[in-house]
Amino acid sequence: MWVESLLLVALVAGVRGQGEQVYCFTDDPDPYVGFSTKTAYNLARGEVTPEEIVPEGCEPRQIWHLVRHGTRYPSDDDTAAFLLTLPGLQIDILLAHQEGQGELCDGDLTLLTGWSIGALNMTWSSQLAPEGYRELEAIATRYKESLPLLLDQPFTNSSFKFRHTATQRTEASARSYALGLFGDDSAYIPEALDPDPLLRFYDVCSDYQTQVEDNPDATLETRLFEEGEEMTSVVFNVSRRLGVPLVLDEVLVLYDACRFYKAWDPPSAAAWCVVFTPDDLKVLEYWQDLDYYYTNGYGHAINYEMACPPVQDLLQHFSAVVEGQEEPSGVFHFSHSEALQPVMTRLGLFLDSKPLTHDHEDPDRLWRTSRHGSFATNVAFTLSSCGADQWWVSAAVSEQVVSLGGCASSLGCTWDEFIATYGQFLQCDLDAICHNTLTADLAISTSVN
Repeated sequence: MWVESLLLVALVAGVRGQGEQVYCFTDDPDPYVGFSTKTAYNLARGEVTPEEIVPEGCEPRQIWHLVRHGTRYPSDDDTAAFLLTLPGLQIDILLAHQEGQGELCDGDLTLLTGWSIGALNMTWSSQLAPEGYRELEAIATRYKESLPLLLDQPFTNSSFKFRHTATQRTEASARSYALGLFGDDSAYIPEALDPDPLLRFYDVCSDYQTQVEDNPDATLETRLFEEGEEMTSVVFNVSRRLGVPLVLDEVLVLYDACRFYKAWDPPSAAAWCVVFTPDDLKVLEYWQDLDYYYTNGYGHAINYEMACPPVQDLLQHFSAVVEGQEEPSGVFHFSHSEALQPVMTRLGLFLDSKPLTHDHEDPDRLWRTSRHGSFATNVAFTLSSCGADQWWVSAAVSEQVVSLGGCASSLGCTWDEFIATYGQFLQCDLDAICHNTLTADLAISTSVN
């Protein structure tokens, strides 16, 4: 099998060498950086303006912010794969090129030669990386600058409310966000609930676990794409470029290395990204989009039906403000990809006219997790008072205003429009939706998204 693979690589390389220009990553002034849920936040975020959040003549009264943790280190399994695979493969690639195999350009070879595993170790697994701390602090700072009347005030328990899941990366994200708002550690951030039906509703939903999480058929489209021609071509392309025959699992380790190292240091060129052409990366991006579409998105109804607790929480807080009750200026929740994507789906965002399938990759699709699922992805709703009994709701995903269903304006909703569209979610019985019996007895997931 090894000999056959090597012959295939040599044959394809020979055909490729007949007049076709080889892609050189280090010569690309604008390399592709759509890395699905491992995309660096600053490569995906928008630049929302104060005028887009709060209309002229209105005053912000409350912000509700659901935030995915920032850039993290790999999980135990991914870290082990990096440690076991990357240093040896680096040597194999360099030796192959010395022997005339492979087709990396000189700049790419130089970049890969200078790569080192560094201090990465198992004790860092799934923890927030330095870039993650910076991302969360900067998000809060920008929102504070956009909404000074609402957010430029000292912390009090009555003015600001924080909640995070029982993980280091979400707690550290919450504290970094608070630092960006207040400039110090004055914020009270309560201990996490475990289980948490608000921020990890997917962990306490029996139907989700049986229909999706533990059901191989739920991701059939992803598996069919994995086995198809496009993914097979990526494996061939990578093997040819490197001069080393690889299998899919090895290529996916290199893909993770490319996107994690880029996320940890977005301004710099990530050495393992020399492995892929932009077309390869687009195929891998679609593979990831398919997977999340069927595990967190529109692919199965339970994915979004179970996401009503955060939407209910949003509606309850905004309704209380509208009714004149005392409410905090800011409500800040810190969770995971498995929460953010179902909530966005429950809200009807990024819905394509046709389902994503293994045999049709739409380059103009709305469901693109590199844009709405990166590290530190966040959904911010702002409620503003616009005069006597007049209220306005705006929404932004990763600092880019999004249109809400049922709204006449692309910048937001009147309160009546908002309630007409989403008011149904004021009623949310998670146990009934999920057919739970003893919610607290359900196992807590070890997900690392």
